[in-house]
Amino acid sequence: MTRWVTILLAVLGLAVAIVAVSSARDEKAELPLARPASVNPFASGVAALGIVEPTGRDVAIVAPEAGLVAAVHAEVGRAVKTGEPLFELDTRVLRADLIRARASVESAKAEIARWHALPRAEDLPPLEAAVARARAQVADIDEQLRLTEQTVSRGAGTDRDVSSVRYAAEAARADLARAEADLAKARAGGWEPDLAIARAQLAQREAEVAALEMLMGRLVVRAPRDGVVLRRGVEPGEYATTDASRPPMILGDLSRLSVRAQVDEEDIALVGNEPKAVARTRGSVQRDVPLRLTRIEPYARPKTDLSGANVERVDTRVIDVVFEVTAPPDTPLFPGQAVDVFIEASAALPRAPR
Repeated sequence: MTRWVTILLAVLGLAVAIVAVSSARDEKAELPLARPASVNPFASGVAALGIVEPTGRDVAIVAPEAGLVAAVHAEVGRAVKTGEPLFELDTRVLRADLIRARASVESAKAEIARWHALPRAEDLPPLEAAVARARAQVADIDEQLRLTEQTVSRGAGTDRDVSSVRYAAEAARADLARAEADLAKARAGGWEPDLAIARAQLAQREAEVAALEMLMGRLVVRAPRDGVVLRRGVEPGEYATTDASRPPMILGDLSRLSVRAQVDEEDIALVGNEPKAVARTRGSVQRDVPLRLTRIEPYARPKTDLSGANVERVDTRVIDVVFEVTAPPDTPLFPGQAVDVFIEASAALPRAPR
């Protein structure tokens, strides 16, 4: 019995093997492509990766310095004029410095006003009284000197007495001269060099105020030209950096669009002076957009923008060929969008740029 069961299992295994081998030889059904392949419409042409950009390039707006964002004044899609504020950084530290600087300006102005107010009316009477007292002392000492000299001439005194009184008379005259000088100085008012120093200090403090106001104005980031806000990557309360690879805002002019095609350095000789060219959008709905050559930028650079194709070369250099989009304004193109650019090959070499 066991022998027959073994034989039966062997036969079943052989049958399963035959079925498996026969089914493996069947050809698999070919799946349809998700979308038609992008084929060059020209019989002889150049294909390149293109990036849509505003005419005149888009502008990455970065903060002049790292800081806290206090306010954002422009939304995505808003048209702005040159000089219009886009966003501003926190200015509280500068405002505090500005308050102190303005107070120092008022202090310097008060110093100049004080100089012009000299002499003070209440300062003159004490000085005039001091002069009068010094003159009285001089008159009194002169009288004592006269009497002492008479006494000595009668033999009632000595030369030492005369010398002492004469010394006191000279000291009294020195006090009188000092008092008269103090009175003349007070009546003359302020000293011109002091006024020059006060004015220089005022100018310095006004310059500090102007510098702080300029720095505060620098923290208000304004539109460098007319355009539309294409992207906004910052909100109030966030910390803005000076990293140009992640700008807080991107600005561009959407009235006209261009396509920057990266033509391989080996194919650039096939691009003529007025070639026919089209840009083909990617995706489920492909559209051909007519292009007109604007310029060939005479600088070869390493290839950085990649299409993602498996056969794409990255060990090469490319030359930027800029085209103007001649399609209607409602063509669904957006700055930063990747398109396939096809350029009709020309036998003639392009003229060298001047």
